[in-house]
Amino acid sequence: MSKKEDVKETGRAGIKHRISDGKYIVSLDLGRQMRVDRKTGERKLKQVKTTKVVNTLKEAKALLGENNKEKWYNKITNTTGKTFIENVIKDYDEKYFDSWSESYKQQKKTQEKHFINYFKDVDLKKVDTNDIEDYFFYCREENGLSNNTINKHKCHLQDIWKFMKKGKTKYGIRENVVIDADYGKIEKYKPTALSIIQLNTLIEQCLLEQDKSVLLMVGLPALAGLRRSELCGLKYKDIDFENKSIFVGNARVQVNTGYVEKLPKGEKTRNTCICLPLEKCIKLAMEEQDEWLQNRKLTMEDYVYKTRTNILNNYLPHPGKISRRFNELQVRINKRLTKEGKDNVPKIRLHDLRHSFISILINGGEVNPYQISAAAGHVIETVIPDNTTTRRYWHDQGDRQQIIEYLDKNITVDFTNYINKKNNA
Repeated sequence: MSKKEDVKETGRAGIKHRISDGKYIVSLDLGRQMRVDRKTGERKLKQVKTTKVVNTLKEAKALLGENNKEKWYNKITNTTGKTFIENVIKDYDEKYFDSWSESYKQQKKTQEKHFINYFKDVDLKKVDTNDIEDYFFYCREENGLSNNTINKHKCHLQDIWKFMKKGKTKYGIRENVVIDADYGKIEKYKPTALSIIQLNTLIEQCLLEQDKSVLLMVGLPALAGLRRSELCGLKYKDIDFENKSIFVGNARVQVNTGYVEKLPKGEKTRNTCICLPLEKCIKLAMEEQDEWLQNRKLTMEDYVYKTRTNILNNYLPHPGKISRRFNELQVRINKRLTKEGKDNVPKIRLHDLRHSFISILINGGEVNPYQISAAAGHVIETVIPDNTTTRRYWHDQGDRQQIIEYLDKNITVDFTNYINKKNNA
């Protein structure tokens, strides 16, 4: 600061004229701003003042005028200080958290940790669409998040900015900068459905694997239409071999490094069917699991899908790792097929086996679409054109016989040959 004898008054509050070099000193009151307390590390509102030096009185007046205008705007809108992501998330969660399901809470909390890590010291009032796109790039390149996960982050951020925009007098946000943000060079995945020939090859190759849990990993989605979460949540009590039926009423869903149990997607339970090839897959896996259990027998409360490692070490397979195991299985299978001079099976996701189940049945033209829709757990209009009769009056009565007959006829894998080899070994 200049000494009193070094400056003279200009007749305008906040502007002084420095004698030594003829420049003007402008005293600026920036109002109350959020600042970090060096002792505690906490953010607190503090009155902030500063000075700036300019060459002319005109510049000094303009600078002071802009500062006063900004102070007035902040005063009438109550948007003094910075808007920090952690404070906004706290307010956002207080309003919406109790209305979310447990799995949704876990998902949101994981996303919010990413938001706080990236935007921790950033004033959200200054964040623009480019900054949001930089965040998506960070998610993909630094954290290796998948396309689907990044899209979920975008939806959550969009909701947070919408929340701030509604409370613009508190947060100072005037537009939702997330809406137009492009979340990177990400191409939407196109599902691939296997043909009946390719599916036969895949199941046949699974019989050559040492761990027969792969028959469950492939058979339950491809021959009964189960999702990955439903495969993980299926218990032996849900399987009725006598009536050739599977009750799909539980899903085990990946959340961060753990999982939660919930109802299937859309909170809809359903019944799907057990064709003869699927029954053989399940029973072969059951026999192997019984051998691994040694002093304990399988119970109706046991989960159906478990690998040898899971059983011997007494823990459940993590839903995310099942997809990785399926990718590794495909690599092994295609190496064997290449060595034998045979066509490879197309590289697909685990969920594409469910697509294959539906696609094969629809394209076969021999199965009532109502049965397909009910077994897959879809709204009927996704398979059959919407009309009042189907939407209002059709009710699933559990008939899956046409599905069973079609798969029994078209899945031609020779299980008998494998079983004979095993018994003679």
